[in-house]
Amino acid sequence: MKKILILLATLTLSVSMLFAGCSLTGADGINGRDGKDGQNVTIDDLYNKYASEHEGATFDEFLKEYLSYDGSELNNAASLRATINRSLMSGVSILTRFSYSTRRPGVFGSTLTTYKVYTGSGAILWMDKTAGDAYVVTNCHVIYDDSSDTTYCDDIRLYLYGQDTSGVNYVLSGNDITKDENYRMQAEIVGASANYDIALLKITDSTVLKRSDAVAVSNKTTVAEALNDSFVQSDCSVVGETVYAVGNASGEGMSASNGIVSKDSEIIEVGLSDVDETSAYSYRVLRTTAPINHGNSGGALFNTEGKIVGVVNAKDEGEEIDNMGYALPANTVRRLVVSMYDSYVANGNKHINGSGTKCGINKVLLNITTTVADSYARLNEDRVAVITELIRVSSVSGRPASGALQAGDILVSAKLTSASGTLKEDIIVTRNYSLSEMLISARVGDTLTLTIERDKAESEVSIEFESSHFKYYE
Repeated sequence: MKKILILLATLTLSVSMLFAGCSLTGADGINGRDGKDGQNVTIDDLYNKYASEHEGATFDEFLKEYLSYDGSELNNAASLRATINRSLMSGVSILTRFSYSTRRPGVFGSTLTTYKVYTGSGAILWMDKTAGDAYVVTNCHVIYDDSSDTTYCDDIRLYLYGQDTSGVNYVLSGNDITKDENYRMQAEIVGASANYDIALLKITDSTVLKRSDAVAVSNKTTVAEALNDSFVQSDCSVVGETVYAVGNASGEGMSASNGIVSKDSEIIEVGLSDVDETSAYSYRVLRTTAPINHGNSGGALFNTEGKIVGVVNAKDEGEEIDNMGYALPANTVRRLVVSMYDSYVANGNKHINGSGTKCGINKVLLNITTTVADSYARLNEDRVAVITELIRVSSVSGRPASGALQAGDILVSAKLTSASGTLKEDIIVTRNYSLSEMLISARVGDTLTLTIERDKAESEVSIEFESSHFKYYE
């Protein structure tokens, strides 16, 4: 009935607009001037009149011909509803339980242990329901607390949509989580980066997952394929694009909220450390009007096709500020989770939960600085405002860039090719972050081919990466 009510409301408005200047003469008045003409005319009367004059035309044909209605709005709405609900089935609520040990006053050698529980969100990127295995993306700060005993949480619990209600599927008793045996999925950390605020988790042999109807964002068979396929592979989103956030808002269980991308790229600073409150990390994010609340951290921001355009990590809570939420861009997140997975496999599938274990990524360091020499916006053929920046090398401080690049070079495009000859990345350098973020995908033995403009002429330079060219980033 809800569809019919929406349809009738739309049609009532459309009929009023369509006939506002027309004559409908009736027995009780003249041309509707006394307010009586047509007062009992229904949409069925109009259709029947039309059908009698057009050899039994269908109702859809009548709507399309006279009301310019073809059903696309309702079809699109139904399609989006289905997409959002599928995304809910790939979302997880996350509870992390940290321990904190302090010296017990007056008792030599004795410690007092306390606990805190935090809530967050995640999205299942790949799953094997038969095996009960899955890979989940979330924020690093959801599983990170440098004031705790372990820094990286060793008690990470995930709950599926419909099984994530406090007091029903689990009980928070003080700072303990109880009565969740039938619903929790224990997760371990595959990789995490505080510098980028992204973490990749793994669920292994979960009975809860095996008996569920959960789905992954991607339906690709292999993990490597799914990690790439889950995300929009574009370096910036389109302002005005419809998006929706799926997450554990306020710790009340998975929910969805919609909005648009309101700014395609900006830099924010967020403090992750509970030990040093003066320290902060800088993150490149997109801004969205989709309502974001505490607990949404780590949840996915989707487009209308169900692809991830970002991972929610922050919101502006300043006074007189409304609907300014932030998400880490999809293409950056994609590169990070692929890097984490590759390292995980290379290290023999060893998880990194617990104290004293380093989490992060190895990223190639070109040893150059760049500057924006010029920038402008234009409307492309799709009437979308696109920002383009002219990126110039301002300095070269060492290998591997020395000998290949020099100050004053304009960066035009970049390709990254593996040692086996597979093209991994192929981008046009249109923003100051383009090359740096692409290089998250680089591995030892890969070759970077840059098209540059030098002395008003274009040329290509190539750099092959060695292990000494990489730097560890937490």
